[in-house]
Amino acid sequence: MIKKYPLIKIINGKKYYLKLLPAQRIQHFILMTTFILLILTGFPLKFYYYPWAKTIIKAFGGLEVTTVIHRICGSTMVALFFYHWYYLFKNLYIYYIKPSIKTHTFSIKGMLKFIYFSPMFPRLKDIKDFIDFLKYVFFISDEKPRHERFHWREKFDYWAVFWGIPVLGLTGLMLWFEADATKYVPGWVLNISFIAHSDEALLAAAVILVWHMYNAHVNYDKFPMSPLFLTGYLPEEIMKHEYYLEWQRINKLVENNPELVLDMDAYKLVKEKELEEQYKNYMNYMESTEYSNVDKEV
Repeated sequence: MIKKYPLIKIINGKKYYLKLLPAQRIQHFILMTTFILLILTGFPLKFYYYPWAKTIIKAFGGLEVTTVIHRICGSTMVALFFYHWYYLFKNLYIYYIKPSIKTHTFSIKGMLKFIYFSPMFPRLKDIKDFIDFLKYVFFISDEKPRHERFHWREKFDYWAVFWGIPVLGLTGLMLWFEADATKYVPGWVLNISFIAHSDEALLAAAVILVWHMYNAHVNYDKFPMSPLFLTGYLPEEIMKHEYYLEWQRINKLVENNPELVLDMDAYKLVKEKELEEQYKNYMNYMESTEYSNVDKEV
């Protein structure tokens, strides 16, 4: 069964548009928390001889505890990486393979086309959007590119993880089990692993703290923080400004499917009326003859 979520929520008269599903938000939360803890434990372990690193290690409970936390978070992130692959293949099966087999329309070409037009897959439009973005930035054009559900900057963030986690995971595993690793690879591979692990972590930290944080939160139209990673929804003004094509698509969908709009204001009004009705019934009961007689006897 395919679970449907409201594409638009109306809260206090404002529209909020769906962008991230609950499963995606949970994955993002796990990735975010493990990444932060890996940074907070990893760099102090590398630079343990500096006073600031010693302070952080002490705050975590010592060198051994910091190492254990780092390894647990690393293992969790790698597990999440494999789960995400399962999540992608599950969606491919649910939304294309299963329906197409049922209707006898399955084909490799059709499946590749489905993958190509999936929200996070890089497409030629992303190249065009990037060129249009440069034109806009350098005042060659007055029009900003119109994006779909995810634009090229978000796709860059997304696919960077597909590169970063295998590198960090594999090198981290070799550094974790150094003695076992040397049975299969020469010692210089461990030296390269150490450099690759720390440099990739530094690169990832820089990209997240500068590139991702600016685009997701510090950007002038989202400052001080985007609610997206918490709620999965974006206000209409941001949706229209950043993801105009997706904003159009959702509006067209809800025209034919009004059940995909959840009016929280109307819902609250109905609930308030229900509560008022319950209260009236309760008061009527309290004022009933039978209850009044009991009250008089007391």
